[in-house]
Amino acid sequence: MLEIRYYVKQILNFPILSVDFKTVSLDALWFDALMTKRKGILSPVFDRSLNKITNPDTRATHVLLTYVIFDPDSKIPEFDLKKLTIFLFETVPELCKLVHPYTEWTKDAERAEELIRSLFQALDLLPANETKVYFEDRYRSIDSRERLRILDQTKKAQERAKEILRQMKQKEEEEAASKYNRE
Repeated sequence: MLEIRYYVKQILNFPILSVDFKTVSLDALWFDALMTKRKGILSPVFDRSLNKITNPDTRATHVLLTYVIFDPDSKIPEFDLKKLTIFLFETVPELCKLVHPYTEWTKDAERAEELIRSLFQALDLLPANETKVYFEDRYRSIDSRERLRILDQTKKAQERAKEILRQMKQKEEEEAASKYNRE
């Protein structure tokens, strides 16, 4: 494996204008990309067709991922196809709901790193010169899903605090009214 910078640079330098994301065959791209890594029987690559994906962000993200996997200089070792399948069919659509349009992957270095780290995390791969702890920590710090989860928790905590303050104020007012009536 190479350092994470190499893979981030691949995403950032992807030639977007040379691909028609609407018409490209995702099944064919993944077949070709995996052929370089698995050197085995790939037919069928996945049990469902990726060509049925209509979301443009998801389609483009698949193209970006195949670009990284296909690169013969990337030094990505052979990986578990089942893990990749789960990542492609479950995680990628989820990521694309949070990071869109797809050009965010190619414009923003942190988003590009998020995409690569999410792929590597799904495949249990570690970039060069990183420990598992560092990898996980860095991934959590840039993961859009984690950021949304923290924002949601913060919002809920703020709402709870507001409710407690409201109840305390209401109780103070009731006590003051009760005291006033006694006097």
